[in-house]
Amino acid sequence: MIKAVINVPAPRQLVFSVLTDYPGYRNWVPGCQQCTVVSQSGHSAETEIVVSSMKRIEMALRFEAQPVQSLSFRMVKGKDVKAYSGTYRLMDATDGKGTVVIAELDIDVGMMVPRFMVDRISKKMLDDTGAALRKHMQSVRIPTAVAAAAPARESRPHRARRLLRITKTAAGYRIWLQGETYVVKAPGA
Repeated sequence: MIKAVINVPAPRQLVFSVLTDYPGYRNWVPGCQQCTVVSQSGHSAETEIVVSSMKRIEMALRFEAQPVQSLSFRMVKGKDVKAYSGTYRLMDATDGKGTVVIAELDIDVGMMVPRFMVDRISKKMLDDTGAALRKHMQSVRIPTAVAAAAPARESRPHRARRLLRITKTAAGYRIWLQGETYVVKAPGA
């Protein structure tokens, strides 16, 4: 399984809505020519997708969503690859400016292709998809409800905890160390 971390400058709710807009994949997923929803029930959807990269691949994918948390997918039908599955996990960025998407992808081509080559191609696919998602999110307008739902972060940077403070005085030095104050007299004072 290949993993990638994608930083997206948009609220998690909006990123999730783009990831679950399956017909919209043709607008941003590299090589996606079509993605049609065949059936949908609750947070599950089955789609037929056509992707052209090195070769044209047609398959049926089943998506399982956990709202605003994750989106898993796996191939349920296809003849071009033996297995295709992955997950997008979404988290708020620690700086409060966007979403971190942890993408995982596992492909089994089933042919006599060395695993390291499949992994290299998979890594490039994830990197390209991450770049395309970031670029696409710049063109997506943030609805007012999503912007209001985003947690407000304090803009003031976190101040480091002080452990030691030394102040020079006329009589010597005053040393403050983790809440305790000590006075050191200067020589000859």
